[in-house]
Amino acid sequence: MSHEGRANSSRPLEVAFVRTVGEADRLYVKRSDGTEAHWSAPTYGDALPHDLVHLVVESAFDLRRGFWGRVDEGVDPKIVSDQANRKGGADKYAAYGSDQAELVLAEALATAPWAEERVDDGIAEAFARMRASGPPVQVSAERVREVRGVLAALTTRWRDLRPKGALNLTFDRTAPRQSFETMLELAGLKAGQGTQ
Repeated sequence: MSHEGRANSSRPLEVAFVRTVGEADRLYVKRSDGTEAHWSAPTYGDALPHDLVHLVVESAFDLRRGFWGRVDEGVDPKIVSDQANRKGGADKYAAYGSDQAELVLAEALATAPWAEERVDDGIAEAFARMRASGPPVQVSAERVREVRGVLAALTTRWRDLRPKGALNLTFDRTAPRQSFETMLELAGLKAGQGTQ
């Protein structure tokens, strides 16, 4: 089922990442067209949820058809995961659509070791693990610092959500970089600024 033709209004997708200490994380999404979705994800405790890291890197690297772009187009990750678990095999995630190049790119960026000194080597290794062609994005030192700064600020906020709370973020698949600019502001950073 393809959702690629779904129209995007001028408002961004909104997502609430909900943390309850000792329980699975929960995500509540309101798409740009007003439809909603929700799912649970394994908790990593004080570390950010994997789907939140996806939101940061997809915004930072201007990915319109990564995980969050597809969610905004109408893909329901809970349904896709349930189908994939039943189906198995190499194409078990076919419900994400036929052209998954940006989805693979997004996954490689989301699993990269952002806290390590040589994150660009980690990104290359993630691409190799996924048998994907090299990163078609520019991974500049400045962008790495910005992503690290946003991830660090969001991690601090996530840790402070005790015993329960939510981080509310947005993603505009028509202009992902604008979403990242908002995250930089939320982190108290300006473009070109980040952690060393």
